[in-house]
Amino acid sequence: MVYPYSQDLRERALNLITNGMSINHVSRLLNISRPTLHKWRDRYLVTGSTVPLASVPPPQAPKIKDREEFEKFVETNYDQTQKQMAANWGNCSRFTISRSLKKLGFTRKKKPMVIKKQMSQKEKNLPVK
Repeated sequence: MVYPYSQDLRERALNLITNGMSINHVSRLLNISRPTLHKWRDRYLVTGSTVPLASVPPPQAPKIKDREEFEKFVETNYDQTQKQMAANWGNCSRFTISRSLKKLGFTRKKKPMVIKKQMSQKEKNLPVK
């Protein structure tokens, strides 16, 4: 994960630049790229702050808007794969279907398994081939 430079380093770099040292020299001295120093200087001149901007992803409207309708859709199409459900629902990917199924509490089983407790006594005694 990428972490922002410390506030102390930003202030030291800007202090050196405002005291007359060239951006090239500060870049080599502190091992910070020149475009980053230009960005910090420009932001400081505009806002008066050296605090890094918060990285917030842009909000996105949900592709599946009606939860009850989607739940009915899932109940009628439970035997389909997520890719098939996405094609039938329209205007969404299998990943959107996966996230929506998770919100509804459905789990994704990779292969059907029979639980031993649910097997009848007759099935337990069958010989294995």
